[in-house]
Amino acid sequence: MKKALLLIALIALAGCSKQMIRFDQYSVAMNLTVDADSSVYLGDGDKFNGVLFLAPILREENQPVSTVKVIQNYGRYYLCADEFRNLWMIEPTSDGTEGKIKAIDVTPEDETDQLRNISLSRYGTEEKACIRFRFNGKEIFINQKGGLNEECK
Repeated sequence: MKKALLLIALIALAGCSKQMIRFDQYSVAMNLTVDADSSVYLGDGDKFNGVLFLAPILREENQPVSTVKVIQNYGRYYLCADEFRNLWMIEPTSDGTEGKIKAIDVTPEDETDQLRNISLSRYGTEEKACIRFRFNGKEIFINQKGGLNEECK
């Protein structure tokens, strides 16, 4: 409740003064259990942030999973699980009730390659934070616009 009041006060203050305040988003990689209805709950008992319904992604991957790894960066969620063929980007729509999904093939040279030993973490500086995605003994970086790079740019 205190957070909601603080957020309302900040929005009102920003609207009156037309000044910008600094906002930095700290992301923590989450290992989430996939429920029977293909949903995962973002957050924990104290900080509930929402639910993602993964049925379209799970159908596309055609791979049964019990857990997925998720991280958020600059408003987008990145999701993957061991044995997936793609890293998935989920971008919430403006109304916040849906999200556009995009499969990112991080191994385009090998269409049958499955991702193993995956991890997602935030990497870089305050001015330029990327997602470091490690898989199959390799790593790539995803910039704030969702682009793939060999280093955090």
